[in-house]
Amino acid sequence: MSDSVTSAAPVSHRFLPAERRAAALVLGAAFMLLADTSIVNVAMPSLQRDLGASVPEVQLVVAGYVVAYAVMLITGGRLGDLYGRRRMFMIGAVSFTLASLACGLAQGPGALIAARVWQGLSASVLYPQIIATLHIAIPTQRRGRAFALLGAVVSCATIAGPIIAGLLIAADVAGLQWRPIFLINIPVGIVLIALAPRMVPAHKGLRLRLDYAGSFTVVLLLVALLVPLTIGRDQGWPLWGWLLLLCAPVLLVVFLRLESALERQGKVPLLRPGLWTDPAFRLSLALFLVYFSAIVPFFLYFSITLQYGVGYGALATAAAMAPYAVGSTITSLWSARVVARFTAPRTILVGCASCAVGSALMIATLGWNSSGHNLGWAMAPTMVFTGLGLGLVLGPLLNFVMARVRHDDSGAVSGALSTAQQLGSSLGVAVIGLAFFRGFQGELTDLGYPALRTDMMLGLVVVVAAFVLAAALVWLIARRTDTDSPA
Repeated sequence: MSDSVTSAAPVSHRFLPAERRAAALVLGAAFMLLADTSIVNVAMPSLQRDLGASVPEVQLVVAGYVVAYAVMLITGGRLGDLYGRRRMFMIGAVSFTLASLACGLAQGPGALIAARVWQGLSASVLYPQIIATLHIAIPTQRRGRAFALLGAVVSCATIAGPIIAGLLIAADVAGLQWRPIFLINIPVGIVLIALAPRMVPAHKGLRLRLDYAGSFTVVLLLVALLVPLTIGRDQGWPLWGWLLLLCAPVLLVVFLRLESALERQGKVPLLRPGLWTDPAFRLSLALFLVYFSAIVPFFLYFSITLQYGVGYGALATAAAMAPYAVGSTITSLWSARVVARFTAPRTILVGCASCAVGSALMIATLGWNSSGHNLGWAMAPTMVFTGLGLGLVLGPLLNFVMARVRHDDSGAVSGALSTAQQLGSSLGVAVIGLAFFRGFQGELTDLGYPALRTDMMLGLVVVVAAFVLAAALVWLIARRTDTDSPA
């Protein structure tokens, strides 16, 4: 595909009123969902004290949301293709709001884990409708700007989640401790539900039957991948985890054959096999997986370094990571104009290269700061620089891939891309964790700053390698799209 799809018309035109309302509503929903992915990390100590939860139970509070969210994204996106974006947006918003209420009222670890799984399943229905709505409701010449705004929301929400949680827990509203981090979703959800009928464009959908066999198989496939990657290290990499990972290739083959058989029968598969014939689509999925394997793990392990190595509190840790979001937000807001001038592949390539250079500079900064004194301030310039690169990737990459997609496939494809993003995050946490911990089995409090500094530097070596590989994939995509016609 050439870049004419994304750059043929001016991208600086203002949104029409209906487009502005639709974009504002779905971007607000995106902020809520993405902030909830990281909002619990800061609340772990409070959860443990109030509910008497063990460390594995607290880990399941986090993992339950992540796994449930990831395994149903493709199916959630396809439901929007089949039954309408507005309908599935409202169902997802109602379900997520009720699940948030259940989280806030949970009286024990088991109830909270179940409610978090419910939250994740609801988010998997809601989030693909956000991307698909932007793809369908915004015309081509303004779509780049819409996805640029989504990129800015992703950047802000990643950091805003821990900051919001830290402020709410510190305020201890009505003595509720950690509960407001979930209850705050209820007024937001009510607004989304009330405005969606007027602000989310109607979409009749294909009105065809869901591919139940494909949906069930892909859920099994993602469970086999995500559960070991998410909790395997904390469980000491048990045998069952390796067995699940060995099942994944078999389930992938079964899924692809099921989809091909359905298409030959003239039915609608979960993901059309024809999509896989487009090299740019295949490479883009790989790029999402590789690129995001470096983003989320960095925040996790840098947070550990700050809290356990330097003694930062939760709120101070979130503030120390804010420069990353500042840099990303700046370039996200300008990325549509950059793409119009230099094309999407070149913009994304520069973004990946900037992230690699910025992460390498982080290694140098950690090497120079042997005491940990003012570590947050010392890392701020390199984090801003790396964030600037991130902002050149998020929006342009999503718009570049979605521009090749038929409207009837937009939900399923957005779900597939989001799934690749979640898989990449889980894979990165597992792989970088091997470098970070290197067989360490004790308590994090036993590690001082010198040990954690070395661990963080080794983890960043893996991050740099991931960004370099992502840059190579962008280069391959650019070559393919110069020679291939659109799928």
